[in-house]
Amino acid sequence: MEAISTDFPLTKEQIDHYNKHGYVFVRNFFSKEELEPLKLACEDDPELRDSRTLVDYGGSGFKLSVWTELGNSLLGVLPRMARIVDASEALEGEKCYHWHSKIVLKRQGEGEVRWHQGFGTWYEDTCLYPKMVSCCIAVNENTRENGCLQIAKDSHHLGRLDNVMIGNSCATDPKRLEIVHERLEHIQCEMQQGDVVFFHANTLHGSDVNTTDSLRTLLFCTYNVVSNEPYNLENQQHHRYRPLNKLPDSVLLEKQYEGVFETQQFHEKETDNSPGTGVGIRHGRTTKATV
Repeated sequence: MEAISTDFPLTKEQIDHYNKHGYVFVRNFFSKEELEPLKLACEDDPELRDSRTLVDYGGSGFKLSVWTELGNSLLGVLPRMARIVDASEALEGEKCYHWHSKIVLKRQGEGEVRWHQGFGTWYEDTCLYPKMVSCCIAVNENTRENGCLQIAKDSHHLGRLDNVMIGNSCATDPKRLEIVHERLEHIQCEMQQGDVVFFHANTLHGSDVNTTDSLRTLLFCTYNVVSNEPYNLENQQHHRYRPLNKLPDSVLLEKQYEGVFETQQFHEKETDNSPGTGVGIRHGRTTKATV
């Protein structure tokens, strides 16, 4: 069988930008037609059904759904697309596997996400190296007003920074963070639907409250290199290396999936207050969402 590969490979310039600055934008990575079913599903159910998890930072919460199971739903198919898998492997320079994906949804008045590094918690999951990359996909328009992602340029060169507990979640030590913000440029990740930004596991990122009356929705797909599988898998079998069944780039346009939320398995919300997703949640068991 012929190996599946993307029709939209990253350029050398994009890979170089990622290595130098810790992030890279790829505009129009997905089309409106590909993402519109997910956008409409989130608008139809801004509570994100029974899979929802509320992370509260001093009263400013947001909705978060996390999964590792890659079944036949849109949410299980998208992280296996050659377009995103090949890009992640090109950026990390090694074969990757799916670590987890998550939807982060902010309604009006919600959504301050404290500055943090993904590896700040993945280190606690016993990954030795920050050889992990996240692809942040704009499911709808992301602006400064609705609380778009923000990135500290070049911050991946700082190495892993210490976490502290703020509210019920982990965030980067505010004393160290204050100096970082004085010295490094902030990048406002304003994106149109279908734009993406890839960023490094040690890249500092956060976001502000949504001040508009519309939703702000992001989908994060995170990948770990195969050689960086956690050395202790006790209580986290979901982070074990499992080969990716890569799918062609056409899978969303051809609607080769079964619903959006209906058949997707999510991590249960009872496991809220411990590290694991990059914003202070460790994954637990899985459950099927109800509709």
